[in-house]
Amino acid sequence: MHRRSAPLLVALAVALVALAGCGAEEPAEPSGAVPFTRLDLPAGGVPVALAAMDDALLIGVRRDDAPVVPGLLRRGPDGEVAEVAVHPAEPYGRQAEWESLATDGGRIVAVGGRRGGAHGNVRWSVWSGTDAGINEQPQTFNTFGGLGAGDLIDAVITPAGPALVGTWQSARAGLDTAVWTPEGATWVRRSSAGTALENSRESLRFPMAATVLRQGVAVAGWELAKAGDGSRQHPVVWHSGFGDSDWTMTRLPGGGRAAAAVAIRCWESSCAVAGRSDGTLAFWELRDGAWRRIKGVPDIRVPDDADLAAPAEIDGQLTAVVTEGDEVTVLRWTDGAPWTTTRANGPTGQVSATATVGRTLYVLTDDGLWYVDVGALD
Repeated sequence: MHRRSAPLLVALAVALVALAGCGAEEPAEPSGAVPFTRLDLPAGGVPVALAAMDDALLIGVRRDDAPVVPGLLRRGPDGEVAEVAVHPAEPYGRQAEWESLATDGGRIVAVGGRRGGAHGNVRWSVWSGTDAGINEQPQTFNTFGGLGAGDLIDAVITPAGPALVGTWQSARAGLDTAVWTPEGATWVRRSSAGTALENSRESLRFPMAATVLRQGVAVAGWELAKAGDGSRQHPVVWHSGFGDSDWTMTRLPGGGRAAAAVAIRCWESSCAVAGRSDGTLAFWELRDGAWRRIKGVPDIRVPDDADLAAPAEIDGQLTAVVTEGDEVTVLRWTDGAPWTTTRANGPTGQVSATATVGRTLYVLTDDGLWYVDVGALD
């Protein structure tokens, strides 16, 4: 899971036309509220990132008044919350806030960031280890910084090894989508030139989130492409073959005039994307090798700068937790049936991440970390 910041998206979206969303099916009437319980964490820790680790939950926290700001917790299957040792190596690492946590059940890779320096740019840090402890891996300044620097979006761990997804100055236009992979403890940026990750004057591309799909990486984002006398904003997904090789890009169907893919989660050979289309909530799914937009989604407004949590498959139903006005809403869908909407009793504020561990669904919002047994969703 990662935390997003998209000021460029907001600036460009102002210039695009926003139209009303559409859907062929009417959502079902809201049912009774789902009772969530707040997960109490050790004092001083503000949860900012989540990752499911087999039968445990990893919780990235921020401790503003501590000598080491980034902290990591593990909630085991017995419900006990234990500290995972965090070992910074540099001053900015000691002050970092988690941007992404990734695990394959054994290894952990994390990305932290902290603004600093004369220009106030983000100073990135990368961390690696296990639930026995993680260590910052010091990098040279030009690994993630310097004149060509962009952002780091997400960490992933594929069968070929870990990777970081972000952006870097393009030789042609704007910032290319970029991938870093490790050589020992050193992270090396791979060239995007000549691949589907490279920008052009006719197509500027913006990654938003990444995850593992089969043997490779899936990246959700959007593309600003020339169209006639103007431009169109398309939701897109990039997918690699093995590891970070053989990239392709797919424009997601039914994107309207201005759309973006914001969050993505994959399982086996399927994926689901949460995004927005003409200012309203939208979902797409990858099934049997083909992407389609899911119809009948409730009409929920999504601001250009709003976080969205990636949908998950729970008991055969696509499940998403979103902010709707002043409330948090649980949406569920099965192919051939209308969407159901249920108010979440407990959490408030902006939903930024979800994670499912066993029969427990965790939801991270502005006001804390909440959980519920998935049986209560029915």
